[in-house]
Amino acid sequence: MKGRGLVVFLALILATLATAGVFMYTRGAKEPGTGTEVQVVVSKMDVAARTDLDQLIKDDQFRIIQVPESVVVDGAVTSVDQLAGKSNSEAILAGEQIPVARISGDVPGGAVGIPEGMQALNVSLDASRAVAGVLAAGDHVTLYGTYTDFTDIKTGEKLPTMTSVLVPTVEVLAVYRPASTSVVGGDEEGQPQQAGVGAVSVTFALTPEDAQKFVFTMEAGRVWMGLLPPDETGESLPEITFAEVIG
Repeated sequence: MKGRGLVVFLALILATLATAGVFMYTRGAKEPGTGTEVQVVVSKMDVAARTDLDQLIKDDQFRIIQVPESVVVDGAVTSVDQLAGKSNSEAILAGEQIPVARISGDVPGGAVGIPEGMQALNVSLDASRAVAGVLAAGDHVTLYGTYTDFTDIKTGEKLPTMTSVLVPTVEVLAVYRPASTSVVGGDEEGQPQQAGVGAVSVTFALTPEDAQKFVFTMEAGRVWMGLLPPDETGESLPEITFAEVIG
């Protein structure tokens, strides 16, 4: 009996020590001095280089998280206010800390890096017209325009529906995929269409002359784009009508 009592006594002591150990560990983990956490800003989505961060702020695409002080990157952004009016010089991955070194308000050519002599124009298109959203800043595309129900202003003759190469080679400056419904080019009756949830917003670099053609086509026609292979340029082709398609 004495041996059994000793075993029970030792078991109670071990249980007490184990409970105390768990308590001390939990207390130590919560102690400010043993695991200080720091507030940092991360993105909810992958952000391509040279993106207008104001638009992402507007759409609530940044969040604040707490991380251990020991893992904070040098110069990490700690407030969304630090991103206001800025763009990013390099891509930002979803969930990663954002170093201030990647943020700049003075990117050559402005927030999206507009080449000299060019203008930046933006368009929102549904995924089928925008290469299913696989575009990224730095890509080059060919812009196509389709025109319907136009009349020759000299003869009064109705012109056939036609598609032409609007601009053979256009640089993509920025790509953004908004969560809300977006307006795209007009339909066959010239009325704006709604792109829906799958819309892709693309910013192009265009010469003033090409920008004028682009705006007209967006207002009165329909726009499609074709993604070009890396380091290749598009080709200027004659306009095509239904007669050429079936000819």
